[in-house]
Amino acid sequence: MVMYLARKEVHGNKYWYLEESERTERGSRTKFSLYLGKPERIYDLVEKPLQRLVLSSHTFGTTAAMLHAVEELGLEEILSEEMSFEGRVEMSPVQRLVMILGARYEQPASKLGTVADWYVKSILPLLWRCDPPHVNTVYETMDALTPEVRERIEERLRVRLFDLGLEPKRLVWDTTNFHTYGEAAGLRQRGRSKDGKHKCPLVGMGILTSEEDIPLAQMVFPGNRQDVRVFESALPSLLKLLGEVAEDPKDVTLIFDRGCNDEDLIRVIEEMTHCVGKLKRNQDPAKLLRIPADELEHLYTSERDHEVRGKVTEGEAFGKSRPIAVMWHEGTAKKKKERLRRLKEGALETCKDLEKRVGRGGRGRNFTPEGIRRRLKPFNDVSDAFDWSFDEKNQSFLWEFERDEWERLLDEAGKSLLFTSHTDWGAEQIIRAYTGKWRIERSFRLLKGPIPARPFFHWEDDRIREHCFLMFLLLVIHRFLMEEIREPVLEEFKIGEEGVHKLLKEIHLITGKLSDENSPDFSVEERGTIEDVIFNEWRLGRFIPRA
Repeated sequence: MVMYLARKEVHGNKYWYLEESERTERGSRTKFSLYLGKPERIYDLVEKPLQRLVLSSHTFGTTAAMLHAVEELGLEEILSEEMSFEGRVEMSPVQRLVMILGARYEQPASKLGTVADWYVKSILPLLWRCDPPHVNTVYETMDALTPEVRERIEERLRVRLFDLGLEPKRLVWDTTNFHTYGEAAGLRQRGRSKDGKHKCPLVGMGILTSEEDIPLAQMVFPGNRQDVRVFESALPSLLKLLGEVAEDPKDVTLIFDRGCNDEDLIRVIEEMTHCVGKLKRNQDPAKLLRIPADELEHLYTSERDHEVRGKVTEGEAFGKSRPIAVMWHEGTAKKKKERLRRLKEGALETCKDLEKRVGRGGRGRNFTPEGIRRRLKPFNDVSDAFDWSFDEKNQSFLWEFERDEWERLLDEAGKSLLFTSHTDWGAEQIIRAYTGKWRIERSFRLLKGPIPARPFFHWEDDRIREHCFLMFLLLVIHRFLMEEIREPVLEEFKIGEEGVHKLLKEIHLITGKLSDENSPDFSVEERGTIEDVIFNEWRLGRFIPRA
């Protein structure tokens, strides 16, 4: 075993840990990690040991921020009034749920890990003055989140957000999935993984957000269900929600991806409200994708300094003529062309290899149509530029590279076709409405990274739904927090949400004691400029325990 000092750097601030490693069958692993703090604090520990004895260190930033949002959103009141639970013990059911949220906001903790490890290291015991519950009690509390209770909590949380000034004019619907492990069953089904984990069972989640990316509703579904069928199941609830958002549903625009395209569903939507969506490439009504980019009007430059061009035309889509915007995005075009060129080189090599090997004879098995298709499947995106044929009987493979089709693929790179029911919208308004969908995709990345929904640690469908609901609440909390500090922190310091989350994780509460006193005191270690602004904006000082 080896003990050493480890340094971690977050946005220019250096934090030190005392760590010990040990050798295992899987190699070297960290046995324990003790937070020491910034160099200034370590200096005080060494040079002034008798002035203040440090007794313990507790995670503070993420938990205090989460508690602030729980207060502002009135979530504790909502949960306590909507959940019925008999036989309460020292920690209330609401506190147990808040504990789960706090643990997940900091790390991918299981429920057992939350009560056995995370809780005692957090500031919650110092604030609540109670011991952690048994893990079975936590599961029982989760089971009280029945479908009816979850629906009422969602509805009341939306009302609270509207009371705080949220007035969404655009609602965005999108889906993702999370890979799990074990055998496929119930919600956990094998399908097309959006993370490339196609062999793992998947659990799907759909979220409806405001244009500011504040989640308003969620849905959990089997991982092998098609997006359009999920959209069909969710649509009645989504349309009902329009009545909560605005007096006139026509004042709201529903935005969704091309996976939800269905003529009947779009007809239902347009009878009640407006929509913006994206056409699939095989739904191009008049070869609009072939319009040269230089014939499109310059509309604006994106935040990443990429030019966006477009124009509006009329076209037949979903049973009637409607406005269709042709969009060209410089950044997307560049990335798509690079990918197409890589695929082209791979397809050329594969075709040459098949041409050489097919019909050569030998001791191996003959090639089959399925085997040929499997070899060429990775290059489907450039298949239009390759004309190939396979004769199984004569074992021959012929192919030809079609340059005209290749040039067409390059010309269409970066272009999209967007449709809408707004007859008075221009190209820029349509394009900005749809491209705002990136915010919900950012939220999905958060649930797969810094604020992880996985691993699930659950196998039963009810528990999976309860877990996903808690992650939905945590996403609401995080997005609410980020909106509160958008101008003073995110925009002022040009820092991203993940950067803020990292800074929060590094803010610790120190329990200390002066050598001539018997009672301990609490303080938050020295903070940088950004942390100070965050601390003041959210008034986190109120979560420092009293001695």
